[in-house]
Amino acid sequence: MEGGVLTDYIIPSCLALMMVGLGMTLTIDDFKRVAVYPKATALGVVFQIICLPLVGFALASVFPLTQELAVGVMLLAACPGGVASNIITHLAKGDTALAVTLTIISSAISLITIPLIVSLSLTRFMGVNSEVSLPILDTILKVFALTVPTVITGMIIKAKAENFAAKTERIVNLGGLFFLIFLIVGVAISERETIFGEALNVGPVTLTLCVLTTILSYLGARAFSISVAGSVSVAICTGFQNSALALVIATSFLKNAQIAIAPAVYTVVMYATAGAIVGYMNLRGPLEDRDDEPSVLDVELDEG
Repeated sequence: MEGGVLTDYIIPSCLALMMVGLGMTLTIDDFKRVAVYPKATALGVVFQIICLPLVGFALASVFPLTQELAVGVMLLAACPGGVASNIITHLAKGDTALAVTLTIISSAISLITIPLIVSLSLTRFMGVNSEVSLPILDTILKVFALTVPTVITGMIIKAKAENFAAKTERIVNLGGLFFLIFLIVGVAISERETIFGEALNVGPVTLTLCVLTTILSYLGARAFSISVAGSVSVAICTGFQNSALALVIATSFLKNAQIAIAPAVYTVVMYATAGAIVGYMNLRGPLEDRDDEPSVLDVELDEG
C-alpha cells in the first residue's frame, strides 16, 4: 500500500477539480443559511465525532475480527467525512454547503479525537498501553487546503460568470459519476492483493459500518426536522469516512499494514455504496419537492 501516481497525484488532482466544480454551485447565501440554522450542523458534528465511533466500537467488538482488523475499523470510525463525502453529497442532491461546513468543523475536531480514539482502541484490542502520538496535522491541513481554496475558487467563478457555471453544472455531475467509477476501479487494482485476501473477513463489517451509520444518521436528522437535503448531507458525511486519511495513519504513522487492511477494503465498499445511493437519489427526482415531508418525530407526535 505504498503511495503511487494514483494516490499521490491523480486522485488529489481529480478531487481538487471536482471541489472547484462544487464551488460553482454555491453562493454566500448557502453558507449564511447554514449559520442561521445551526441545528443540522450541530447534529452532523455529533453524529460524526461521537455516534460514529460508538457504532464502530460495537461492530468491532461483535464481529469476529483479528486485533489489527478491529483497530482498523476503529481507525475508520475515528476519521470523519472527507472531501469525497462532499462530492457524493453534491451528486446525491444533498446540501453541499452543509457538507463542506461539516467537513471543515469535523476535520478540526478530529485533531484531538483521532489520537484519543486510536490510543484507546490499541489498548482495548491489542493491549498497547503506551501513549500513541499521531502527527496528522499536515494531513488535516491538506484537507483544509483541498477544500477551502478550491471551493472559494469555484464560488468566485460562479459570482463572476454565473451563466458559465450554470452551463457546466451538468458536466460536473457527469464528471462526478465517472470519477466514482474511476476510484472504484483504481483502488481495486492498486489494492488488489490486500482486498482479495481479506475482503471476506473485514468486508461485511465495513459494509455494515457504512450502511448502518448512513441510515441511522439520516433518520436521526429527519427526527429533528432537518430538511431532506440537509439530512442527506448529514447521513453521507457520517456514513462515508475519510478512508484515505485512515490509510495514511495506519501505514505512515502506526506503520502497521494489517491495521490498514480495513480502510483499504472499506474504500471499495464505500464508493460502491456511494454509486448506489447517488443513482437512487437521482432516480427519485428533485429533493426540494419533498422538503415538506413530515419527519420521523412529526409522525410519532401525530400518532400520539
